[in-house]
Amino acid sequence: MRKMTQAEQDKIWKDVQKEFPNDEMMQEIHFIRQVHYLQTKDLSMEERLRFLESSKNQETLC
Repeated sequence: MRKMTQAEQDKIWKDVQKEFPNDEMMQEIHFIRQVHYLQTKDLSMEERLRFLESSKNQETLC
């Protein structure tokens, strides 16, 4: 799993705010979805499942 840079996080926020301008909940959901995708896109299915399982009790993985 790779760490996200602040610049990457800022770009994702900007994109989701543009996509969902009046819906904070959807912004949050899609922000985390994009972060998780970028963090796990190079992992095997088994590694990805372990990552998602371990993230259940964490507030953020950025």
